[in-house]
Amino acid sequence: MVWGTKSRHERGYDYAWTKVRDEVMERDCGVCQVCRRAGRVTVACQVDHIISKANCARMKWTRAQTDDKSNLQAICKPCHLVKTEEEQGKRKRPRT
Repeated sequence: MVWGTKSRHERGYDYAWTKVRDEVMERDCGVCQVCRRAGRVTVACQVDHIISKANCARMKWTRAQTDDKSNLQAICKPCHLVKTEEEQGKRKRPRT
């Protein structure tokens, strides 16, 4: 993933984010929620915005709404990559 030239703090990942991230990882027991819904148990190493930050910005959500725990989930790196590519139109979702 290429994030451009902005630092993590400029992108909104500061101390407050770190605290919320830790709370989400604890709430989700460190398990990837995408894998869990598919019947797999995979260790999560990241926290994902269910509705992406870009879409939240388009909907004019506040930072509090964007980073609300109800919009966050623990996720493994492979699932996060796939989800991000789908959101960016680089990958199509398989038909279920």
